[in-house]
Amino acid sequence: MGILVIIGFAALGIFGIAAGIFLSSVAGIIYGTVKKDKQFARWSVAALAIDLLCIAAFYACLASSDM
Repeated sequence: MGILVIIGFAALGIFGIAAGIFLSSVAGIIYGTVKKDKQFARWSVAALAIDLLCIAAFYACLASSDM
């Protein structure tokens, strides 16, 4: 999962970190449900929720800025 974040950062810059965390958390949710590892799936859902909140806050701040 760390490799996805690094590849996203290398390809897209700072926006690649958010994309890499998003892809890693989705992969973690899928892995957790397939292997029936509830703790892994919960942490992946938490990472996905935090990532989506940060992306929404970024776009809200960007839309309200004078740039």
